[in-house]
Amino acid sequence: MVWDCFDKLFPGYTKAVKPLDEAFERAYPNVTVEHVAQPIESYSQLLRAAFTGHEGPDVMMMIPGKAGVLQYTQGLEELNDRITPEMSEQLTGWYTMTPGFANDGPRYGVPIGATGWNFYYNKKLFVEAGLPREFEPKTWDEVKEAGEKLEAAGIQPFNGGAEDAAEAGVWFNQGWSTVATPEQGIELSEGEISFTDEIVNEALEPLLMVQEAGLYPSDRFTTPFFTEGYERFEGEEGAMSLGGWTSAAFWAEFNPVLGEKNVGIFLPPGSKSVNTSPEYGWSIPSFAKNKEASWAYLEFMSGKEGIEILAKKGGMLPNRKDVGLPSSFPVQAHELVQWTKELEPFPEATQLVTSTVGETLNKELNQVLQGRLSLDAALESVQEVAEKED
Repeated sequence: MVWDCFDKLFPGYTKAVKPLDEAFERAYPNVTVEHVAQPIESYSQLLRAAFTGHEGPDVMMMIPGKAGVLQYTQGLEELNDRITPEMSEQLTGWYTMTPGFANDGPRYGVPIGATGWNFYYNKKLFVEAGLPREFEPKTWDEVKEAGEKLEAAGIQPFNGGAEDAAEAGVWFNQGWSTVATPEQGIELSEGEISFTDEIVNEALEPLLMVQEAGLYPSDRFTTPFFTEGYERFEGEEGAMSLGGWTSAAFWAEFNPVLGEKNVGIFLPPGSKSVNTSPEYGWSIPSFAKNKEASWAYLEFMSGKEGIEILAKKGGMLPNRKDVGLPSSFPVQAHELVQWTKELEPFPEATQLVTSTVGETLNKELNQVLQGRLSLDAALESVQEVAEKED
């Protein structure tokens, strides 16, 4: 049995699930896959219940980093004895499956795909506002000035939605990559950097700037980012939007509506690293009844054939060095992959902490953005939760 919290959630990925399982069963005719789609909203509770009761699936999908797989290492199989040198060399993103975000060490999952967050912008609307069609801001002030120019032209600068609080965490990811190094990311994860540290304040300055400048719509806090908020970008209700690399709020959704030539992307100004990680990982719980079949599944899904199917059928960016982007992939996908070659890849800031800390951060920041709480008070609350988690 396989538990999957993305199946039935992301349309592109869902299209790839059946072809992947069928290909695996052809390779292993004595194994039948029971693929169970689990709701992402309650997935962490389901995982905890399975680990507590020592009963559940043979294979678990895991969110990378401390927000997922690294929370559950005590209940997962260490995979080092099974991982071949070829797998270790070909796959990227192992550090998100390893305590301390180390490239080497005990690995509790096999990384699959490559994803992250960045900014999208509508090139046509930029030109209408007298802005350059190719927008590569070097400072956050340039982003603010572009937003003000769009507003003066009667164009909504940013679209989005904060009702579900997810947007604040994505903004933190963007800001963190411009002020912190990967080493500082590990220090934040290990509790060596506090959420009350000045560097966290610096990472959040861009989020506060766009809010104070009034660059978001007035109904921001009554609109959920998933899915209503980011979909406004497709309807040209905003010229800029936070967006992903794969699965949701990304080029495969925007291009068919706006036209590939009109969809631009840009990194957070001054990025020290590109916040990217595997889309997910496959792990084996220690109570799995058939660990040999479970490992065969992980090995196939992370192999060349599995990653190719995932890319072609699901639109996912590959994380195997011997799997290139399909020729059908648009320019945005190639740009994203190029970023990972030019800048040091490192996990999103929200994957450096547990899901409980991340959720607290998002909710507290929403209160700050609405003027109900000071930033210092919000970050003190987050730090308290982080210390309890440790």
